[in-house]
Amino acid sequence: MAPGKVLGAMLGLAIGLLIGGPLAIVLLVIAGLLVGHQVDELHVLPSDTAGQGEPVTRSALELAAQDHFARHLCALFIEVARADGDVVRDEVRVVREYFADQLKYGPEALGLVRRYLKEHLARPPSLEDSAAACRDELPTSERLLLLDALYGLALVDGRLQRAEQDTLRRVAQGLGLSEEDLRSVTARHFGDGEVHYARLGLTAEASDADVKRAYRQLAAAHHPDRVAHLGQGAVEQASRRFQEIRESYEEIRRLRGL
Repeated sequence: MAPGKVLGAMLGLAIGLLIGGPLAIVLLVIAGLLVGHQVDELHVLPSDTAGQGEPVTRSALELAAQDHFARHLCALFIEVARADGDVVRDEVRVVREYFADQLKYGPEALGLVRRYLKEHLARPPSLEDSAAACRDELPTSERLLLLDALYGLALVDGRLQRAEQDTLRRVAQGLGLSEEDLRSVTARHFGDGEVHYARLGLTAEASDADVKRAYRQLAAAHHPDRVAHLGQGAVEQASRRFQEIRESYEEIRRLRGL
């Protein structure tokens, strides 16, 4: 018999003997059994599926859930880290800091993280499956923080490659985040680029093709050689404008990973 039931029956018997009367004793023993059963249900879950008969405690279930969550989180970090090539030491450091500082993982749990990172490097997991698992576990605010941490990982080398940008977009979609959410996180790291888009006569909603076309047209229109016949002053003014256009285009390229 489970310990809760035994204790409940004993307490019921003791109280019944104090009150006196066989009916009171029987009723109180039954009540003790019922209460004890409820206590057992709160602290012990059904036996494991391996058929060994060992009870699975709630704390064990929580550890299993943490293990499952860590596995999928590591998958996302690995996919972003390997998007632009080999995973480097600084990228591993960013992942460790996220688990240690944001999720408060201790040394034992961090050892588990290292193991999963190695496993995922050897056998890349499904990004979409892992993102969906994290989406189910996290509220929107924490999904945004996760995406922010993944951006920090992608920018360890100071540049956002197109492959990294594509991977981050896939992660955002898998996490159930909108394009607006993605832009807000991007803007946190790069700024919104409003001035640079304005110099090209565009908004942030412009497509990559629109950006390239606008740059080519403006660069051709404002090239200093076009006004060389107007004198040095005109050439200097055109050169300043041409440089602004070029700088804005390069900044937008960096922002978008072009």
